[in-house]
Amino acid sequence: MSTAFQPMSPDEKDRFRSAYLAHLRARDGVPDLAAQRFDIRERFFARIDASPLCWKGTPPVDQGIFDRNYSRSSPERGLDEATLWALATAKTNRAERFGVEREFEAHGVPANAAEDPHVYIQVEEFYHTRILEDALAAVGVRMSVSKPGFTTQMLVRTMVHLPDDLSDVMVLCGEIVGVAIFSLLLGKARTLFAAQPEALARVETLFAQILVDEVGHVHFVRSRLTAFQLGWAKRLLPLVAHGALEDLPELVLLFGRKEILRHAVAADVDAAAAPYPDRFVVNAA
Repeated sequence: MSTAFQPMSPDEKDRFRSAYLAHLRARDGVPDLAAQRFDIRERFFARIDASPLCWKGTPPVDQGIFDRNYSRSSPERGLDEATLWALATAKTNRAERFGVEREFEAHGVPANAAEDPHVYIQVEEFYHTRILEDALAAVGVRMSVSKPGFTTQMLVRTMVHLPDDLSDVMVLCGEIVGVAIFSLLLGKARTLFAAQPEALARVETLFAQILVDEVGHVHFVRSRLTAFQLGWAKRLLPLVAHGALEDLPELVLLFGRKEILRHAVAADVDAAAAPYPDRFVVNAA
């Protein structure tokens, strides 16, 4: 049963915040907000960089075709699943990163940033772009950071300036949709790249980082909401999922709109991180 919409009592919220902040410190390390870095995460990427992987033989995605379609609002007809996967993977974190950048611009860094889980979460979103770059590199694709589509940019800019009690409802929905999308992409990678276990293992390792983060984000936002707000989030989730897919046509072609919405609405976020020992366990908070 999903816990994504279960309200927390005031005592549960206090225990959650303390336990989650301890989890973030142990997982991320000391934040350097000027550089948008964590010391423990940097060690993780140092290990990744020290053992680069090269796809053996012809990569499953043609770089030229990827580049041409990455700049398009909708993909060319007839793209194969590997190319659609690469494009969806490259684009799927754009809205969240763009939102974090706008929030830093609008509100700056809180004075008590090292004590605020929300700041850790924001910096984690920058890491997610780097994680996706490394995941694509494992299958022979190079990507650069780009902005989401115009409509998504306008929606994100609006949300940044909404009061927290309104924006948090939308953010919870967005985080749940993110968990569903990353779970689907990882599942598809297991099929597409099974012929090269080393490359697939690298993709698995990297996606695990994102899934553990994203599930924690869901529960953090949940801890900020009342039962009434959570009820509204549950009602709005299908609409937010529909909106997110407008900026990810490759994802729709790869999985089908109904399948993506089914995964998102199920909101079974805890199952997405269940295989990973470094996940945050809410019931233990």
